[in-house]
Amino acid sequence: MSSLQKRIRSDCRTLAASDRTMEDIYNIIFSHGDRIMTVDASLVGPTSRKTYRQVQAEIETVSRSVSRAMKGEAGQFIGLYGENKPQWIVLFWGILKSGNLPYLINLRQPVEASAEALKSLQAPLTVCVDAAPDLGTEILSYQALLQPASESESSCEGMQPAPEAEVHPPFGDGFALSTSGTTLSKKICIYNGKNVSAQILNVEKILTQNADIIREHKGQIKHLMFLPLYHIFGLEAVLLWYSFFGSTFVFPPDLNPQNLLRTVRDYGVTHVFAVPLLWASVEKSLRKEASKDPKALKKLETGLKISRILQDLFPVLGRATARFLFRDVRETLFGDTLQFCISGGSAIKPSTLELINGMGYHLCNGYGMSEIGITSVDLSKKRKDRVTATIGKPFASVAYRIDCDGRLLVRGSSICHRMTVDGLDCPMGEWFNTGDLMTKNEKGQYLISGRASDLVFGEDGENLNPELAEQALSLPHAKNFTVTGDAKNERLMLIVQISPDLTDEEKRLLSTEIEQGNASLPSAYRMQEIHYTYDPLMAPTDIKISRARLRRQIKDGTVRLFETLTDAALPPRSSEASPIKEELRALFGEILGIDPKAVTDNGHFMHDLGGSSLDYFTLIGRIDEIYGITMEFEMENFSYCLEDFARIIGEKRE
Repeated sequence: MSSLQKRIRSDCRTLAASDRTMEDIYNIIFSHGDRIMTVDASLVGPTSRKTYRQVQAEIETVSRSVSRAMKGEAGQFIGLYGENKPQWIVLFWGILKSGNLPYLINLRQPVEASAEALKSLQAPLTVCVDAAPDLGTEILSYQALLQPASESESSCEGMQPAPEAEVHPPFGDGFALSTSGTTLSKKICIYNGKNVSAQILNVEKILTQNADIIREHKGQIKHLMFLPLYHIFGLEAVLLWYSFFGSTFVFPPDLNPQNLLRTVRDYGVTHVFAVPLLWASVEKSLRKEASKDPKALKKLETGLKISRILQDLFPVLGRATARFLFRDVRETLFGDTLQFCISGGSAIKPSTLELINGMGYHLCNGYGMSEIGITSVDLSKKRKDRVTATIGKPFASVAYRIDCDGRLLVRGSSICHRMTVDGLDCPMGEWFNTGDLMTKNEKGQYLISGRASDLVFGEDGENLNPELAEQALSLPHAKNFTVTGDAKNERLMLIVQISPDLTDEEKRLLSTEIEQGNASLPSAYRMQEIHYTYDPLMAPTDIKISRARLRRQIKDGTVRLFETLTDAALPPRSSEASPIKEELRALFGEILGIDPKAVTDNGHFMHDLGGSSLDYFTLIGRIDEIYGITMEFEMENFSYCLEDFARIIGEKRE
């Protein structure tokens, strides 16, 4: 047993013997003292790294400032607004240490929705990493909270403050967060220390099944802080779990894809947990590039075949061989320090798991929801088990049951203890219905087969699961795609998002890919309708497509469909020269790595100019940095071209 395993087991015993509050968790986490807790890759020098002790000192200061701002009141919700930065961790624990409860604001939802949630929680204050929009509360920044109290705050007409002014109330014991926004209901999930303790203590059983989940490189675990911390996956599976283990969190300088990969390589990152979108993007990019050259494609497929055979027969030798066969590709991807990866948040394709694991990385599938926390992960040591996309068996803190309709029900001590839906308290009940369709294999492992709300009710009375049809498709020449029900929800319909600059050859390849995928399906599951669109099927900040929202957008015209690859053209937009446009044109060119002259006023950031959703994140951040303007993520009214951004910046400056 490694020294890390011994320390983790000792800390688990300490937590299990305590009252299992957030304060108990905090005390164990910050007992790691001089271990490096955060690394900010956007900085250089000593200030880029902070130990657990240094972070704790900042938490102490912030908690006192929050207490003063709250005038000593405790037990209230306080909004926490900000992208992933080391300061977010300080604010999270600072709110709790002040005796209050953080509400983790989802930056991907409309500002109005966040303001409404804060109002329903009666939150009087929001603290933010950098800046925040008007949320209907008082707002204090991290920098303001780090400032010592002024004389006017610490005294009144020369009088000394009462001694109890600096006495902290009992430690806050919980937090709240919203669901990821892929359903149309507004849910807020509330957790307490006992729920979080149960989640953390699952590690004891996990380590007996597969200790690779804490596999180190040169005596360290370094986690890429990629997943949003206000998302349950980022909060519980990354921050709370791995800070309990004394890990280091590496914050990338931005979400530019190349910078993300460079950060993993340069900083020796060992763990990357991400949504399927990231892993699918890697697969799509590699397969699309290989498809340009028959020899490269054959080399890829041959390498994967050899890797598959050897890993299944001789796991250690097989992984070593895979690393050798794909050494050139790995050098441009994640490098060789990566030890353990998890995909979660939505279903992942087996083909994606085949490719990533085939290159010698360890990628497995996990499961969780905002309402229930993280409840399982595939802990299989064998490659052939991981690539089936199983989510494994339930953790010790929960139990699974599949009802008569095939939906997964979950109960346990680590799920949220309270939830509100559209502002009203909603009893959790003994079993929580996830709405996810599940099957269970002969090994007792669970597999996601889709969402109950996405089922299409066929004309012959058969229930059709669009997820099964979607999994059969591989369309590397499409921007995105999904399978859903038609207008009457009686037949399966394929919607393909394309780029308007597809060449004739790429159109031919895309058509072939669709035909082959459709032909491979049973007759009942073949798509009867195929539509194309230039409009995004999900916002750049989404982690998965919401079929319910997409159907609504098709109905109201936000997503415009056409029947063939030559049927439609992008609508023209007015153009007018301005200094802001020229500044933005240069910025677009810099971020996308293209000549600014190629950036037209109406060119779509992704469709026309080739940007990715991560490039879009970078653009938003740079606009905030340069112009001091925070773009508001209105789900159905995104801005994608230079003309849009120039107009919004002009309006916000007025």
